Amino acid sequence: MSVPLKMLYDFVLIFALLLIIYLVFINKNRKEYSKLKDNSVIKNFIAKYNLDMRKTKYKNVLITLSIINSFILAFTTVLILNLNVSYWKYPIAFVVIVSLIYSLYEITGRYFKKKEDERNV
Repeated sequence: MSVPLKMLYDFVLIFALLLIIYLVFINKNRKEYSKLKDNSVIKNFIAKYNLDMRKTKYKNVLITLSIINSFILAFTTVLILNLNVSYWKYPIAFVVIVSLIYSLYEITGRYFKKKEDERNV
């Protein structure tokens, strides 16, 4: 099996596993906005982008952030597993995680804010 195909297979497998864990176990009791106090990631996301939860569906935000977090963790894990540079693995992983979190959360926050301004999400 070629290296890119193996990386893609690993990514899909890890992503699916992490997404199932997020959706079934971590977010199991957080499907309502009233239980937001249990989820600091979503609470900070809503506060940072000043989302009006009367216009934005909480479940959409929860599922979207679960997908993003699964993607970030799966991508970084596959990258670390396939890097051959032993000393630089962890600094590279740190930079990748920080840049993915910042960029993907920024894009998602702007998307939800734009949809909120246009109509109810």
